[in-house]
Amino acid sequence: MDQDTNEPTGRTPEDEAAALALAIVSQAAAITQGDPEAVEASDENLREVVAELTDEPLTPRQEDVMATLGTAGGSLAAGLTAALAHEKGVDPGVILGSTSQAIVAQTQSPFAGGQGEMDDDPELVAQAERDARAHAAERDGDDAPTRADLDHHDMADAGRERGDAGEPRVERGDDDDADHAS
Repeated sequence: MDQDTNEPTGRTPEDEAAALALAIVSQAAAITQGDPEAVEASDENLREVVAELTDEPLTPRQEDVMATLGTAGGSLAAGLTAALAHEKGVDPGVILGSTSQAIVAQTQSPFAGGQGEMDDDPELVAQAERDARAHAAERDGDDAPTRADLDHHDMADAGRERGDAGEPRVERGDDDDADHAS
């Protein structure tokens, strides 16, 4: 809701969830950096995001609670990020960047927001099933073929290729997956 006009913003629930998730990732990045000014800026960003999503202005107490929730979520995300970064031998910024990209890609997924007929597209359903099997095999350490071996893209790529208006988007290069920690 727009607080000034009390009118809907036109954003989908997925867009709103992504905005909140990105604010939490911002908190995690600031905490990971150890920069008090960055933490303060991410606190303010979270307050602004929440204020855009509410019907009425927050009370000072509600703002404090939101800041606490944001800090708690950011701390949790920062801790998990640091652990994963250590395990994978990469910089935490790589993990946080991949997290942000995944959040944005989720809003572009053909399955986000119940987009009617796209939910029943047999090609997309089959692609989702292949992706789920490949991810499960990778997680379980099976020697099953990987996504690269199968020469197909994941659902985030399918959403980007389809585009918001049903027009295909530019193909990503195969080396783009190297930027993501797995």
